[in-house]
Amino acid sequence: MPKPASSSPAGAPGDSAGASSVVPLFAETLAVETEARPVGALRVRIEVEQASEAVAADLASEEYRPTVRAVGTPAAERREPYRDGEEIVIPVYEERLVVERRLFLKEEVRLARVSRVEHREGELPVRRERAVVERQQPDGSWSAIDPGAPLAERTPAPPHPDRGD
Repeated sequence: MPKPASSSPAGAPGDSAGASSVVPLFAETLAVETEARPVGALRVRIEVEQASEAVAADLASEEYRPTVRAVGTPAAERREPYRDGEEIVIPVYEERLVVERRLFLKEEVRLARVSRVEHREGELPVRRERAVVERQQPDGSWSAIDPGAPLAERTPAPPHPDRGD
């Protein structure tokens, strides 16, 4: 019949073998580190394209049409140009010899503003910018890539120095 297992530690008094045994314990740990290293280069160029584009616009303009109105009334003093509604009035004076010298308002030049809108169409040059993204190739040349493509399709896997790729 086998002997019941002893609950006392190895080498403790009452151990029939009297010998102690050491069992080594091992544990593995994993440390992950990242290393930043250049794997290639990208550049972005802006290209400007010029083309003609049809444009329609309403062009507004104003002009003044002068009319001269004779007045012929005595004036006590000179008056600066003034507005009369939509018109600009420029007084013109002269001196007349009477028994005494008097200032007469000879005439007025009235400038009436005339507004007009004219619809025109024509071709005008326009410029558009377009970004070109390029990747540097191993031979040093540059090739355009599609920035809208998934990253895996536009980025080749860089060689890993430890694996001998």
